[in-house]
Amino acid sequence: MTIFAGGVLPSGVKGDPAYALPEKFLPAPFRPYEGAIARFSSGGSLTNLLPVSELPVGFAGFTIRQFEQHWYHQIHLLPGKIILGNLLSTQMRQIEVWNAHFATKTLSAIVGENDGGIVLSGSSNPPTSFGMLSSRLYEVSISLDGPPVIEASFTFQFPGETPRLSISGRRVVVFGLRPHWGESWLERLAWATDVLTARDGTEQRVSLRVNPRRSLEFTILLGRDDAALLDVLLSAWQSRVYALPIWPDKTQLAGSLVAGSTFIPLTTTHLEYEADGLLVIGTDSRNTEAAEVLSVASNGVTLKQPILQSWPAGAFVTPARTARLRISQPVTRVTEAIVTARVVFDIAGGTTITKQDNATRLSNVPIWPMTFPRPNRERDVDVEYQRLAEVLDYETGITAVDDSGARPFIRRTFDFRFSSRAEIAAFKGWLAARAGRLVAFWQPGWETSIVPTRKILSNQTVMTVAARGYALYFNPMPGRTEAAFLHKNGTWYYRTILSFGAGSTSEEETMTLDQTFGFDANPEDWLAIYFLEKSRLDSDQIELHWISDRIVESALPIKSIKG
Repeated sequence: MTIFAGGVLPSGVKGDPAYALPEKFLPAPFRPYEGAIARFSSGGSLTNLLPVSELPVGFAGFTIRQFEQHWYHQIHLLPGKIILGNLLSTQMRQIEVWNAHFATKTLSAIVGENDGGIVLSGSSNPPTSFGMLSSRLYEVSISLDGPPVIEASFTFQFPGETPRLSISGRRVVVFGLRPHWGESWLERLAWATDVLTARDGTEQRVSLRVNPRRSLEFTILLGRDDAALLDVLLSAWQSRVYALPIWPDKTQLAGSLVAGSTFIPLTTTHLEYEADGLLVIGTDSRNTEAAEVLSVASNGVTLKQPILQSWPAGAFVTPARTARLRISQPVTRVTEAIVTARVVFDIAGGTTITKQDNATRLSNVPIWPMTFPRPNRERDVDVEYQRLAEVLDYETGITAVDDSGARPFIRRTFDFRFSSRAEIAAFKGWLAARAGRLVAFWQPGWETSIVPTRKILSNQTVMTVAARGYALYFNPMPGRTEAAFLHKNGTWYYRTILSFGAGSTSEEETMTLDQTFGFDANPEDWLAIYFLEKSRLDSDQIELHWISDRIVESALPIKSIKG
């Protein structure tokens, strides 16, 4: 009996398992299989000893990829990147997905990332199979709706590989026309509160909006070139989203900035820079660039993408917000070449303001921050006494009045001026804590009604004051039971008034407090004593008039409420 050890190379015959494989055009591997083994006519038995161990051979070197390895045996996306630049209208792009394998591949899913406003569509949805060396076309639609900075990707999930399509660009058009500071830059914050008032004046207040809506209004005065630019911006983009610089926060570059930079050195304290926000760099209304913020530090801003062009020292840098113009925009043509307009922008999306409230409380209700400036008395303070009274008049006899609240609800409008960025930031934080008409606080009346006439000792709770009729009418009167005392050392003291009584003379009354001051005080030691009224803002919409980049004026309507 004769025994043979070995194997047979692929024959290329149709019945051969290796038939029609692309590898038949390459150096053939050693493929043993059961087949026509040499036999002798004399007979005998055949023993299969496969597999046969090969002699190990070592080679020193490295593999050089040839055309086949570069082009085949992978999935191609053509193109793999779509760079849009500034997106001015809805764009359509076409990509080809080519299976360059010599075998069928299955597309299990297409995963989008940061793909807001982008639609990828094809002839069939995954899961779907791509035949050997087959390709398909997909359509990419990029609309103007979506994030201002486009950094999207679509990952095609095939077995063992995940080719990725990246899409980049910007949806923003910078409204670089500067405000005319002869008139104020107006910032308007609008909350929404539902107030239900009972017959006795008790209120139930419900917030209808988590964050305030914000609008910015300012005047522009333009010459010939910028007037033409305004016409272009209004004609082509009025109903769309702009990148609006926050001009009160404008700073200047201390040094030049080269293209490709991702960090801009500047002071950011009390300015509106925020992560995932926008900023604008420029030298004039036409030469600007918008960029997206990655992170903010006190000494600078890091960008998500490198800037596209170089900027000289002195170029302006401002935080920016995406905003829309109103549907109707009046423009005044002063001459053929001069234009003026009052533009109003509504900030897209909500505005998050960090709440900042006074930690000092009375009956667990915060007190107006006494660190804020006193009311600005350039204008008179309008005061209105309102009552929940019903007048019954049947026109056949005398009338009847039903005062269900049994007290006045006093509405005052105070003007305030804030003269530093720290004061402005604190004021906006206080407004956020109020949330429009929602949250109550103790408000001083800023009226010199209480005038002490005698010394009060450290262990006394009874203060002698000038007679005002309090003993006759205010025992007790809601809104006249708390008071704020300003000592000459600058300290504020808050006390509850328990009662008023008759004084030792007709010119005096006594005021009993809930606790002592702990020190002796003469009448002249008190700089001011004000009644405190539990109050709320009487409007959900508050306006801040920016006179300059660090001076803000605001009128606050404040109304007393039932505690």
